[in-house]
Amino acid sequence: MIDSNYSGRGNVYPKSIQKLIDLFIKFPGIGPRQASRFVFYLLKNGGVDELIISLEELKKIGNCEQCYRTMEKKGGLCSFCSNSKRDPLIIAVVEKESDTQNMEKTGAYNGLYHILGGVISPLDSESPKKLHLKSLHERIKSLLDKNGKCEVILATGATTEGDMTALYIDRVLAPLKEHFKDLKISRLGRGLSLGSELEYADEVTLKNALANRK
Repeated sequence: MIDSNYSGRGNVYPKSIQKLIDLFIKFPGIGPRQASRFVFYLLKNGGVDELIISLEELKKIGNCEQCYRTMEKKGGLCSFCSNSKRDPLIIAVVEKESDTQNMEKTGAYNGLYHILGGVISPLDSESPKKLHLKSLHERIKSLLDKNGKCEVILATGATTEGDMTALYIDRVLAPLKEHFKDLKISRLGRGLSLGSELEYADEVTLKNALANRK
């Protein structure tokens, strides 16, 4: 008689375990062996209930309506965008939220952010549609209409995709630059080594890249 708890041919784990393993495998950089270790660690150390509670709490997480940073609640502005002490006329465009954390650690940046949610891939013609590019254009235009000036820092990584994304944004904002002479579009200085991402840059390197943006 075949045990209905098992998922079938070539698989020695119960279905519930295999299902969670398959879910962990979908995480970036996680393979089958490491995913299996995660699951059995949870079983052995009694972390299942704690994980369930944490996952339930994630349902309450929302995104800032302006920059797309994650927030404890849904709707409204994040602590950066609502902070009157930060410069609203400087917008750093980054690939992902972890990049903002690195920039904050430098202590050299006091503007706001715009999180794209990824990069443009040369292998995916649909990738620009998946990014927060339209809202970026609307946000910059609104700032210019109201203030007549602002600076956009293209703080994407020094990778092929990062460079492509920065070039694409520069072209998208080009019509605004022609109309508003005080729109400054800068790029992080090449203190960042070729092929590096902001997420992995050390604080000193990133601070120099900010100071030497062009």
